[in-house]
Amino acid sequence: MTSAISYRRLSECSLEDAAEGFTAGFSGYVVPMNVTVPSLQLRIERDHVDPNESFVYFDGEKPAGILLIGRRGDLSRVGAIGMGPTIRGRGFGRSVMLDAIEAAKARGDRKLILEVINTNERARDLYLSLGFVITRKLVGFGRSRKLAAPDAAPGEECELGRAAGMLARFADTDLTWQTEPRSFETAGPPLKGFTFGGKAVALLDDTGRHVRLYGLAVDPAHRRQGFGRSLIDALAARYPGRRLFIIENVPEGLLDRFMRRIGWRKSTLTQSEMVIDLA
Repeated sequence: MTSAISYRRLSECSLEDAAEGFTAGFSGYVVPMNVTVPSLQLRIERDHVDPNESFVYFDGEKPAGILLIGRRGDLSRVGAIGMGPTIRGRGFGRSVMLDAIEAAKARGDRKLILEVINTNERARDLYLSLGFVITRKLVGFGRSRKLAAPDAAPGEECELGRAAGMLARFADTDLTWQTEPRSFETAGPPLKGFTFGGKAVALLDDTGRHVRLYGLAVDPAHRRQGFGRSLIDALAARYPGRRLFIIENVPEGLLDRFMRRIGWRKSTLTQSEMVIDLA
């Protein structure tokens, strides 16, 4: 660390500085990131980011990096760690991660979780060297915008709180941090809720170029009866000519067969969920 590099708790920074630090920290990353204040605010809320355990890093007075730590009970998660080009390559990322591990131990956390894109071998190897182990592979899926809209009635939007409640009741256990129903307990715009017959539910964001599904579940008592397919067809009919997708945070094997049946393709990008046991 040089005298020019400093850090402040997220709680002590403006969201403008934090968003700039986030964007800088992921400059040149495997997946391009352009973080805005609204998108950062949503991430903080959904991922239960603790502003007193998260930090923005500065090169002089310019935001140059980010560390976001989410907390749920005795579990914590590195929601984002990125160091910008001006402070990258000095071992700073390793130092930040070591501090994050020690802070989690001091809080009495049981485990610290993170995800890493599998082509980012440098980061993966760093986490392995610090004691993290790979627990499972995470995948994503997408429906091509070139596919014809199905012959179905367009999906009807439902009240967001109702959709979040259905997701909490219908969801599988042992989901990832980002897909757990707790992420949507206080769901608000830009998320929208859709249901089919009260037996299937989806939460999505349609404000971007493509339509991103954040949550998708079918009542366990009514699975394999076509409700999931009917809901997906209704959404595809509502958004003709637009790609529908789920990012790579779904445990491999959970949705694979269903997605194949409805014509969605698994994305080539994958992640690994990694955990370090602190007990």
